[in-house]
Amino acid sequence: MNSSTKRGRWSIVLSLLLMASAILSGCSGGSGNDAATTTGTGTGSALQLAEKISVVDAKSTTTGAAQLRIGKFKVAPSTVTAAGTDWSKDVTQVFVHERSEEAFGTINEILCAIGQTQYDEMVNKGDYKALIDNNQCSQKRDSAESAGQESSNQSSGSTAPDYETWTVNSSRADSNTGTPQIVKVWVHEKERSEGGGHTEPAKVIEAKATITEGVSSTNPYGLFTMNFAAYPVLNGTKSSTAMFKGMLMSEKDATTGKVLLKFIMDGGFTNPQTGVLEQSMSEKSVLDRAADGSTGSGSASHSFTSPQGTDSGSFNIAFNTANFLRQDTSVANGTKVCLDRATFDETAWRYGLYDANGARVTRNSGFPIKYNDGTKEYFGWAGYWGLWLPDSVTIADGATVKKQVFSSTGSTETDYTLIRKGGKLKKHTQKMLTLAEVMNIPLDYNEWSQSGPGANWRVVWDGLKFKKVAKQNQSNWMWEDYTAVGDPNIDNINLTTLQWGELNFWSQSLGGQVRVKLVATGNWPNVTYAYPGASAANTVIFYAEDIVYPGDTVPANLKCFDNCPKFDSTAGGVTTYPFDFNPATATGHAYTFDSTASDMQLKEGSNPLLLTTDGTGQNQFGFMSGPLFEPTTANISLLQCDFQFIDPITLLPVTQTCGWKAWSVLPVFYTWETGTQQWNQFTALQGPSPATTIVKFDPPLQVTYTHSQTNTAKPDNKYNGVKFYMDYSGFGDLHGVPGICVDMDSGQPVSCGPNTRWVPEFMIPAEAEAVNGTAIYYVKPLEKEQRMSKVAESSCSALTLTNYTMPDISLWVDPALGTEPTITGAPAVVGGVVQ
Repeated sequence: MNSSTKRGRWSIVLSLLLMASAILSGCSGGSGNDAATTTGTGTGSALQLAEKISVVDAKSTTTGAAQLRIGKFKVAPSTVTAAGTDWSKDVTQVFVHERSEEAFGTINEILCAIGQTQYDEMVNKGDYKALIDNNQCSQKRDSAESAGQESSNQSSGSTAPDYETWTVNSSRADSNTGTPQIVKVWVHEKERSEGGGHTEPAKVIEAKATITEGVSSTNPYGLFTMNFAAYPVLNGTKSSTAMFKGMLMSEKDATTGKVLLKFIMDGGFTNPQTGVLEQSMSEKSVLDRAADGSTGSGSASHSFTSPQGTDSGSFNIAFNTANFLRQDTSVANGTKVCLDRATFDETAWRYGLYDANGARVTRNSGFPIKYNDGTKEYFGWAGYWGLWLPDSVTIADGATVKKQVFSSTGSTETDYTLIRKGGKLKKHTQKMLTLAEVMNIPLDYNEWSQSGPGANWRVVWDGLKFKKVAKQNQSNWMWEDYTAVGDPNIDNINLTTLQWGELNFWSQSLGGQVRVKLVATGNWPNVTYAYPGASAANTVIFYAEDIVYPGDTVPANLKCFDNCPKFDSTAGGVTTYPFDFNPATATGHAYTFDSTASDMQLKEGSNPLLLTTDGTGQNQFGFMSGPLFEPTTANISLLQCDFQFIDPITLLPVTQTCGWKAWSVLPVFYTWETGTQQWNQFTALQGPSPATTIVKFDPPLQVTYTHSQTNTAKPDNKYNGVKFYMDYSGFGDLHGVPGICVDMDSGQPVSCGPNTRWVPEFMIPAEAEAVNGTAIYYVKPLEKEQRMSKVAESSCSALTLTNYTMPDISLWVDPALGTEPTITGAPAVVGGVVQ
């Protein structure tokens, strides 16, 4: 079981620990009282917790010995960076990633999630609900396997939020020294499939942090204790026995005054039907740092067992201002790794966009809602990606939901009618570039083979050829560097003899499907294709995507030739017509679509094409059709084959239709997506006045960024001058930077595989321009990562490793939060934004 799987499973649990870890960032004071809940009567000031901890502190980018993988080429107007603007207020978090910090990865997921609750702004405001977006905090984002899978998952919901409901109370009785801060959290986790017939049950996680002393010049941690426990929910009933439990604390030695940070989590799950222990885990760590972060040492160990396998290990660390030393202690005389703290590389995980006045660029992505099914009230979210409500809720098309607006004095409600359909139609509008404009942008390509499934390649256009740079390992989805064999017809896409009329790519940096037209030679069936080579024909075609809403103009009749949906009541409602390779008989398939709010369904005859069961194989993320288009004479003419079909009887050439051309030649086409997941379905709200008004949420903002690199020794120098086409989904969510795998010990680029991490290949510098039409925005990294360089072990000769005694689970104290409070108002915080 790899580390990303392990961290992903326990991410929400550990997210709770984060609240206490904030002390590491230099917060002071205390807050709260020890009542089960508060009514907001406290007067104490809030503590602000860290959203990320590092074993070692980040170095200043202005003093680091190494050049960064960026080149500053623009300076934003003074109005952007002036004091008082959002730009100046938004802090850039910088942390150091080092392999031993995997032991603290769960803590960091907790810190991130707690940060989303905005507990500091909500102090002494009583109990409240927060919707936490797990995708913002997932440690799996650096998983090479996950990155490979996502590059193959082209569902429109691949970047949709994944909300989870938390109940939170943040309080402080007063600001007097010694008054403790109390933070309490209830988290509801849904049931999870572990594969092989094994299921991890739903659970309620409770956590309580008590902070008794803030940080100081002599105590880098402060003094605090955070206890948590997870209780399985079986048949709707919460168990009184903890599935797992743990503690995070800082402890002062009464004799030496030294303060240690200690963490332990222990537990497992026994199947109640079989009595078999299906999961067991133990994780322990101790960290001792000087108050100024200049020196320190620590130990950590972990052991996880699940149906997916077993993972265990241990290590000791030590560091000073110059170097960092780690030793594997799971075996005798384990490997030592020495790293240089002053020589590092740097990338960014999250960015903000700002306008010329330094204000955040926001998107109207959605708002919180309340739904009453007649017996109970549920709180959720409606937005561009669809509808989110707890899994237990069944809500039908036409239901009434209430928009919730939260304020310090309460909440207001406005009725809307829910439009919910089992699929959605998307409109694709043709855009064109030249190959010169996409030079060196990574393009993913499937090389078809008659003898098997073929191979997935990552290629770049280098000005002369499509050069293969990586190959996807289809057993684990990881991209592995390709070593050229010296044969140009193997090392590159062979552009002289191809089987299709165009090259079909997928590119994260261009927002999806990309097509390059080829030239046909010969007659059917002896047709070959070749890249035309002339500069005038160097056309790259891609399509802008929009969701069709009620009232939008859509052709009443549509036709499809490629990957066409077929009504099949025995296969969940939808299958696919076989592709017709013979242009003499290909006539296409006919469909209708009615964009009135009461319909919004693609139909074959009178049958709606709705996938009602989870798909398998290529439909595991839902069903996505090929191009659907208005069958006008002009459109059919565009689909004429580029070769001649010879009638076998008359031996005369016959004009025929080649349906696959629809992907690239049509100025507009549509696709139909359907499935059981909310992102496969259409959701909209109607109202409030007039009642027929359709609420339209903002799609991701498309911007372009041109990379500039001044250091020719850096790997991303190949992107110098390359224009990237990116999507901005909202504050912190800018997508489109290509990624690479790096060795977990050295931090250097390597083929994806075991002991590697996926990281963004370069960092967009602060104040760089992102352009949308005539509008210019300015980029600011919000979360940056530094990776130290590996050096000779002798460089760490001044460091001494200590084998610390690990904490024992007997130190755990039941958080005993009591009955979870009932919240009648809207979620006060959604995805880190106070409503």
